[in-house]
Amino acid sequence: MIHIYPNKKHSLSIILHSTFKKSVQNFKKIRIIYGLKEVTVTPKFSDSIPENKCSLSSDAINTLDIPINLPYEIQFVESKLIIGPFIGILAAVSNEKLHQTLPFLSVFVHHYEKIRGTIIAFSLEGIDQEKAIITGLIFNPISRMWIEGTFSYPRSVFSIVETSLTENWSVYVKTMDHFHDLLGKRIFNYPNFDKWQMHQLLKQSLHEYLPKTVIYSEPKDVRNMLRKYSSIYIKPINGRLGKYVLMVTRIPSGVLVRFGHDSKNAKHFKSWRNFRNFLRKLLKKDSYLIQQAINLVTVENQIIDFRVIVVKNNHGIWENIGFFARYGMKNSIVSNITAGGQAEIGSRTLKTVFNLTKTERKDLIHRIYQLIKTAITVLENHGYHLGNLGFDIGIDKNGKIWLIEINNQNPDHFIAVKANKKKLFYQAKLNNILYAKALSMS
Repeated sequence: MIHIYPNKKHSLSIILHSTFKKSVQNFKKIRIIYGLKEVTVTPKFSDSIPENKCSLSSDAINTLDIPINLPYEIQFVESKLIIGPFIGILAAVSNEKLHQTLPFLSVFVHHYEKIRGTIIAFSLEGIDQEKAIITGLIFNPISRMWIEGTFSYPRSVFSIVETSLTENWSVYVKTMDHFHDLLGKRIFNYPNFDKWQMHQLLKQSLHEYLPKTVIYSEPKDVRNMLRKYSSIYIKPINGRLGKYVLMVTRIPSGVLVRFGHDSKNAKHFKSWRNFRNFLRKLLKKDSYLIQQAINLVTVENQIIDFRVIVVKNNHGIWENIGFFARYGMKNSIVSNITAGGQAEIGSRTLKTVFNLTKTERKDLIHRIYQLIKTAITVLENHGYHLGNLGFDIGIDKNGKIWLIEINNQNPDHFIAVKANKKKLFYQAKLNNILYAKALSMS
């Protein structure tokens, strides 16, 4: 850990303890990097300066626009000295919404002593791309408060903003493209892949685990799927949290359409014409998927599936943070917690509901993790830089494993809290920001 204090006597220089001399080697000049800014300085060394401090000239501080009241780490890479981390969290669409997320943002800095450096949170509205500055919030570790300010661009960025089903989606994509152009691999979980792209990427290697899926172009696509399967799901390609999902079931008198968790608002269509007109009004071409409905295990009219949290740690290695069962609200067609579902540790559900022995549970969970590992490998081999994922896994009444969905925009790890495992929730969020830290120091 390094604390910076200004030096007004010398211009464009840095004074470090003599122990750092080997790291600098024989470079007469070094480039100090903070965020996307850099300045060339003359390195000097002294035994009189503490090892946990450095003296940086005031003009260099001004050029870097670096807050000097925060603890930092330094990383030497040949003639470069990276001061950081400097992490940005895109947390909201507007500045007003940003302030409303403050209670949630505290999760990321709960273990600040393991992170250090500059952590800023900002909104889409707070970004000035022409000036390359951000108006947002900076975390003050002394007061444990988020303070308003204007900052230069960070060195790594990850997003927790929800825009896929709103009019802000195009703004979000343009903004993330902007950061991606500047940061490259120091921005993770972007570009995003949607449900259809996921299916296309994985179908060759993992087709036996994927529900039959086609993209919606016209009503006859739904009709063709209903001829093959007694029940199907219709889902928005970019949908999340179980919103705008339909379940269509063949019945003797026609078809029954159910909506999300609202089982009372089902529609019964006796004629193909009426059903076709309904689909034409509701669905947009190439914006929805039609998917085979899996015959999931149920208990007391609650469907059960599983969420697996996998996140990269500070070494860039994937960790399985938690395996959870989701119980949908009674009579709901979705299992999402936000739609009224419940959660518990997955192994407990495998024991009490699936009646599996300890050995059987261990074997099943191992096979699920192997499936997840393979899926991640395929996605990363296609160039996706991932670090934070949520896998939705189904197990049907015959014990077959299904890969239903991979959440990669902003997977909701709050399921750990609902399952009374709050520490796992904090661990997932800590891993997110530690991985962002590792990227920031590279």
